[in-house]
Amino acid sequence: MPIEKDPITVVIVSDSFLIGDGLSALFNDVSDVQLIGRVHDLDKLPRLLEDVTPHATIISIRSQVVTTTAIVAAVHRLRVTYPKMGLVVISDRVDEFALDLLRGGSSGVAFLLDDQLPGIGDVLSALRELRMGQTVLDPSIVASLIRRGDSVGIDALTPREADILQQMAHGLSNRAIAEELHISVKSIEKGVTAIFLKLGPFNDGFSDRRVSSALVFLRSQTDPFGTSPETGTGATPIVLIKDPDEMKNLE
Repeated sequence: MPIEKDPITVVIVSDSFLIGDGLSALFNDVSDVQLIGRVHDLDKLPRLLEDVTPHATIISIRSQVVTTTAIVAAVHRLRVTYPKMGLVVISDRVDEFALDLLRGGSSGVAFLLDDQLPGIGDVLSALRELRMGQTVLDPSIVASLIRRGDSVGIDALTPREADILQQMAHGLSNRAIAEELHISVKSIEKGVTAIFLKLGPFNDGFSDRRVSSALVFLRSQTDPFGTSPETGTGATPIVLIKDPDEMKNLE
């Protein structure tokens, strides 16, 4: 595998030696990711970020001494201070924790369940997706969010709008949707605007309307994790991690 000219630089914050050492070993074996810093608790992260500017920070705090509120607050501060930095959160806490983390926008954020990862290589896949500005959510997390509510407003969509929403949920950009449905980009833009008006306002805390709309679509499906088409560029999709090889199909 050729060496990347501009590798993804990464900082790890983890109180788990298993995860921290595992990720460090993984990154040593790949050419497109470079580990440039590592600390064991969140309090030491701000000082580290004064010295280095990573493309992404991986946070894995398993100690119950560190509250969910403290982790959420730290993540929100990072998003305000370093808006271009990707964030990978590995946790065993879901539900409200996931929603709290995603409030303020979900682009460039990955939320993975540490007890659901088939392999630590899924973190590598998430980093590559974050570099493209995408949102990476473990399927179990999305399933939990889906169970929170009904498919409000979905029946108000026209058949064309429903088709557009389905492609949005699969992560396609407006241009890619236009190519898939064989209509103009302008028609897609009008359809997306209509979808936002009919499905909103979004009260679940997401500022990213595409992600919120995608969740509404997923709630309406009996099998929301069916096979997805390939994504186009420029999208901010929900990427469902199932298998590392499957992630390559989304690039």
